[in-house]
Amino acid sequence: MLSVAIPDSSLAEESTLREKSIKAAMMARAMAIFGVETVLIYRDVTGDYRRDGALLRLILEFMDTPQYMRKRLYGRMKELRYAGLFPPLKAPHHKPYMRLDEVKVGDVREGVVVKGRYVDVGLDKPIALEHRDRAREGERVSVIFTSPYPDVRCRIAKRDEIEGYWGYRVRYADTLADLLRFTYRRERGCLTIVTSKLGRPVREIEQDIAYAKDILLIFGSPYRDVYEIIGDRDMDTSIDTDIPAYNFFPGQKVASVRLEEAILGCLAVVNYIRSR
Repeated sequence: MLSVAIPDSSLAEESTLREKSIKAAMMARAMAIFGVETVLIYRDVTGDYRRDGALLRLILEFMDTPQYMRKRLYGRMKELRYAGLFPPLKAPHHKPYMRLDEVKVGDVREGVVVKGRYVDVGLDKPIALEHRDRAREGERVSVIFTSPYPDVRCRIAKRDEIEGYWGYRVRYADTLADLLRFTYRRERGCLTIVTSKLGRPVREIEQDIAYAKDILLIFGSPYRDVYEIIGDRDMDTSIDTDIPAYNFFPGQKVASVRLEEAILGCLAVVNYIRSR
């Protein structure tokens, strides 16, 4: 599993809702391109970025949602005023419209629960859930079709029944210190990679990246990278300053790489190493 951790201050450098929205959408595209499954938003303790963090999560989740579900889940939210500017993900779970008679048993689609026992999956009409399956009104679910046309029915799909990439999920973490201390540790089977322009060359851990089952990439804020945050003893003395950081942009010719650029570049490097 590939995971990414970014701060709730990720959008703080942008001054308008339009700029913040476009930046968040670019991040969402990068996550989907390289198959990120979990996005962790950690709290940047250098300021109060709760509003930016909430907007970031909203847009990331909106982008991951198939278009036929968006009206039911989001309606007309002022925070999504610029959604028309967002590029579509066209990820595997973003299925196109289909007629009921085109559905096959075993097909999987994303949907929204309506009226308790039906799921809107972007077909001619909502599909009945099997009797044993119940879900909350408005809940987002993945379903697998169990009977053919004309009596089309479905049930909630288990994760191991879904083949291939099926989007990412967004979760809140606490502070960077807590993320490093508790959430992912190398001994728990996950390779945690702190990214920093001040870090060691990423080639030193190419083999670790190639064979790791789970990888977590941790990024800093638009103002300070993770290495600088870790080195700030006044900010959080509980962080282990011996945690190594790695540089994915050796010989960069600009003063700083923007966060959305760093996410895209680092994921591209990881993808290349793992694909070999």
